[in-house]
Amino acid sequence: MDKDKIAELVIDAVGGTGNIKANGVCMTRLRLTTRDPSKVDDASLLAIPGVLGVRHRGGAGVEVVFGPRIVEDVWRAFVARTGIPPKDGRTFFAGVGGRAAQPVVHSPSTASGGRPKAVEAPSAPERPGGDSSAKDVTEAARTKGGVVKVDSQEDIAALVQLLDGSAPDAGETPRPHAKAALLVINGPNINMLGVREPSIYGTHDYHYLERLCQKAAREAGFATCEVFQSNHEGDIVDKIQEALGAFDGIVINPAAYTHTSVAILDALKAVALPAVEVHISQVDQREGFRRISFVRLACFETVAGLGLEGYAKAIRDLAAHIGLG
Repeated sequence: MDKDKIAELVIDAVGGTGNIKANGVCMTRLRLTTRDPSKVDDASLLAIPGVLGVRHRGGAGVEVVFGPRIVEDVWRAFVARTGIPPKDGRTFFAGVGGRAAQPVVHSPSTASGGRPKAVEAPSAPERPGGDSSAKDVTEAARTKGGVVKVDSQEDIAALVQLLDGSAPDAGETPRPHAKAALLVINGPNINMLGVREPSIYGTHDYHYLERLCQKAAREAGFATCEVFQSNHEGDIVDKIQEALGAFDGIVINPAAYTHTSVAILDALKAVALPAVEVHISQVDQREGFRRISFVRLACFETVAGLGLEGYAKAIRDLAAHIGLG
């Protein structure tokens, strides 16, 4: 479908031009701040060709996820139709279409700037042009059997935090953590829980750990929690980089990479998300090489020696750190 038509349908589905306060774009996402989020029609957005998913953030924010090959064209058409310039004059491109990435400013992961602590065991104008509505396209898409185009869990994870930094209008109440998202990262051999040295790592398997993290995240106030595991350093670095704008905080057990990976440290420092380091065993009391932790330099807290329950504590502490609950 023509990118102008897609942009027109997006504008319709989010309540018209008058309901849009600000916009931006990144590699896969059209980011919008709305005046009245109740006017956003998720079903109509999902029915638009090229849309992979929709995510609401921060009370008034919505992100429409596209493939990276079309999002820039849709965004340009969107700006042309609405007449609303990018937020603060920035484009939020991250290398899309050969453009250089724009700098993003973050708060430091430690509020005090001190050393991380260790925790151990013990009525709006209508949009211009066209008379086709998003509802019409929704029905057409259903007829053709092509409604929602979410291809994978990775696409779901890419539905991310809206950059919603503008001052609220009078009468608006900001909700910075209304849809907080948590990423839990596990390094090599964590998938072997229940088999690997049960005297050290316990008898529960990795699926138990996933359930534990999901439950702890819900109880701590997170809206979503993704639990990721890889035996490959580059995959972990990629996942941390993808967390930028997608998650509000990270709990990470880099496992053996704790003691070797400057790359993982640098990735955590680059995204500058609040992070907690967690270890199942009391690593500082084991072999000498395990007493070195590179990732600790990018985390505001380390939880070690509490078994799998250490993940629950790390999640609760992260939730408190970002103001949930």
